[in-house]
Amino acid sequence: MKNKLLFLLLFSITTFCFSQKVTLSGTVKDSLQNPMPYANVIVKPKDVSKNLQFAITDNEGYYKLLLEKGDS
Repeated sequence: MKNKLLFLLLFSITTFCFSQKVTLSGTVKDSLQNPMPYANVIVKPKDVSKNLQFAITDNEGYYKLLLEKGDS
């Protein structure tokens, strides 16, 4: 029983350590510093087998992406 509980605890800790997330956010502006609404922001991962991450800016040009640490 103690071994199973210890294994479960170690497994959950290692899973938590390897699945860290990073938030990337900001605003997209044009050359006149006006916010660009509905612009596409694309993040290309280092590993080509993973999918692209993307966001579309809101009315104020603001975007927010949730990425895995060290992935892009």
